[in-house]
Amino acid sequence: MNEDKSMKLARQLAYDWARVELPNQRLTYTDYLRTTVGLTTIIDNVDRTSAIFVAIIEQAQCLGRSSEWVQAELTFEAKAEAVGDRDTWLLAELKNAGVTDEALDRYNERKNRFPN
Repeated sequence: MNEDKSMKLARQLAYDWARVELPNQRLTYTDYLRTTVGLTTIIDNVDRTSAIFVAIIEQAQCLGRSSEWVQAELTFEAKAEAVGDRDTWLLAELKNAGVTDEALDRYNERKNRFPN
């Protein structure tokens, strides 16, 4: 994806994110844009980037999560894409966090984010 297309997508995603009603919105549009620019840069695929973004926003709405959660999950998915193996990255994150109820809940949320 060229730089202009990537930036246009990042701006559109940031705008869409800003319009979503999520609890405890402490992030600014600049935070949204910074996060979406990182996502589009790392993934470099319009369809995949959009699918990840939509899945996380929908999950946030269903689970009542905040924009900070969305930001963390977009960052997670960008890293998983960079690694190239999402399942391996999921397990690495779980091992790094330690096996706690919270870590297992986060693992399950991430594991169930995309239908197989």
